[in-house]
Amino acid sequence: MYNGEKLIDRPLRWGMVGGGRTGQVGYKHRTGALRDGTAYRMVCAAFDIDAERGRDFGRNLGVPEERLYPDYKTLIAEEATREDGVEVVTVATPNFSHYEITKALLEAGLHVRCSSPSPSARRSRRSPRRKA
Repeated sequence: MYNGEKLIDRPLRWGMVGGGRTGQVGYKHRTGALRDGTAYRMVCAAFDIDAERGRDFGRNLGVPEERLYPDYKTLIAEEATREDGVEVVTVATPNFSHYEITKALLEAGLHVRCSSPSPSARRSRRSPRRKA
């Protein structure tokens, strides 16, 4: 429950894949994560399959321009080179893409927030939870 209590020393460096201007889920994730201003700070994103639309959206949210990436693979590669790289990433893409993206993020050593695994992962028992 939200009560404004500060429970960690600093906000986690947070990123998002998907969830851009035309998505329906990203807003919910951003609202929940940022509601108390103490747990997360958005530092990077790959908001949209249309890279320019994603960059435009990210600029409007105040994400640093150099950390607005064209896709999740670039986000992973670039953030891995930064001392202040992202620590946790929300996957807010269509469900069919969750497994591939979540797997790549976990293999890169990142923490992941993903509301539902892909149907194919559930059927084949390739649950990202096993990777974590």
